Amino acid sequence: MFKKSLFIRLVKLNLKVFSIIAGALSLLIVIVMSVFTPETMQNIAQTSMDAPVNPLGDITTLIAFVANQYFGNFVLIFAMIYSIIIGNKLIAEQVDKGSMAFHLSTPITRTQYTFTSIIFFVLSLVVMFGLIFVVGYGVAELVQPGELPVNKFFILTLGSLVLNLAISSITFFASCLFNRSSYSLALGAGLTVFFYATNMLSGMNDSLEFLRNVSIITLYDSTAIIQNGSYGGQLFILVGLSLLLYFMGVVVFKRKDLPL
Repeated sequence: MFKKSLFIRLVKLNLKVFSIIAGALSLLIVIVMSVFTPETMQNIAQTSMDAPVNPLGDITTLIAFVANQYFGNFVLIFAMIYSIIIGNKLIAEQVDKGSMAFHLSTPITRTQYTFTSIIFFVLSLVVMFGLIFVVGYGVAELVQPGELPVNKFFILTLGSLVLNLAISSITFFASCLFNRSSYSLALGAGLTVFFYATNMLSGMNDSLEFLRNVSIITLYDSTAIIQNGSYGGQLFILVGLSLLLYFMGVVVFKRKDLPL
């Protein structure tokens, strides 16, 4: 089902977007690891304690700051943007612009096209998060040796990857479901932004905590990871959701009518 020629074409077509997002996240992890020394974090933590609201969360250690701010904000936002753009671009945009007719006129079946697209999508995210881990670990060892617990940083990175694979599967399924790019974005991007907004609102007030139950982002429990709590079951659910939506995307695209 995998088509090497199509995979290479997808890499070339999406390399610019990947490079921008991966480059931005790599730069941000360099800044985080370089700037937030123990002394800096103590000063910021003391200032935040005097404020009525602490927007930074727990920053008492480097790993806590990385979990709350880097993975909880920067990575989530940038990776969401990547998944929204690429998910829509892989299928719905090709159908909407008429390019899909060209692809399917070659010896490529619908299943081969969607399966190869999934391989590209998943591998691009794996490479992106692998780059984050390597750059983050390398910089931390250079500027703050011994401050970063590598095993927890690895699990945080892996957990964030799993979450974003689930998000990517949502945008991919929406792209397979609709022939119009606008409809695909409305569902894929709409759901993704909804999950992000409800997760953010749930942490602002105790009365809004119920919103945690409607966002898949809460399944990535960074606090449990850094405190050696229970997090495996939640990540397993995200993996299952990813597999289900990717599979459903392949089936839906194979069976639906296309304006070719």
